[in-house]
Amino acid sequence: MTEEEEDDYMSDAFLNVESTRDVRPGLLMTHKDKRLHHQMKKKELCEIANKGNTVKLLEEKNRQEGLEKAIDSSNKGFSLLQKMGYKPGSGIGKNNCGRVDPIGIVLKTDRKGLGRDEALREIREMKKKMILKRLSIASSMSVTEYRERRAQVEAEKQDRSDLYRCQRICRQMDLEKDIQEPSETFLWPEVTDDTDKDDIAAEDTEVVEENMSIAEQLEIVKYYLRKTYKYCVYCGTVYDNEEDLDNECPGPSRQDH
Repeated sequence: MTEEEEDDYMSDAFLNVESTRDVRPGLLMTHKDKRLHHQMKKKELCEIANKGNTVKLLEEKNRQEGLEKAIDSSNKGFSLLQKMGYKPGSGIGKNNCGRVDPIGIVLKTDRKGLGRDEALREIREMKKKMILKRLSIASSMSVTEYRERRAQVEAEKQDRSDLYRCQRICRQMDLEKDIQEPSETFLWPEVTDDTDKDDIAAEDTEVVEENMSIAEQLEIVKYYLRKTYKYCVYCGTVYDNEEDLDNECPGPSRQDH
């Protein structure tokens, strides 16, 4: 017997004795106490796991035995069917053309919502219809129309990103000037709990003004920054004055840069 096996044997032999001692983690002063405490916790966890597995196995066994056992007259529902003229082995209904076997049991072993599976199936069907509709539209478009549409989508995405960037800079500069509220709501980004985090997706920025497009809002915010603070978002520079801005900055748009 090795030294380690001998230690394990001695530990098991005195386990019951040591279990009566106060071995709370805060009072474990020696290596031996810590080792015994660890073994006790491990044993308790194993017993709990084994008990849970035993209960599950027993439930499954009883369930299987119940499913394999044929329904007899001791079952109230079966007894009522017999009183109404039902004969074992025949189909239910007036002409004996109904089901012969009882409806199968489908056990629900998870904690998901009862309607979740149906909702997921409907979502899959919705996705298929959307994809087919998009493919149908794409196939009916000419190459030129498709490229124009893609260019428009990319431009809108870029405008959203630029707008959000301008809004953050505008808010920062306004606050530095002790301006606590924007003169127009869309000059600042929408107020959320995560507004100041760098990982906010620009695509998630909501359109505040329903009657204004993203491009229109972007144009106004850029004009405000240039006129008020002599700042160009594309240059990333605050110029000394308006003349310096006009001479040194290529222009107010991304294309100018």
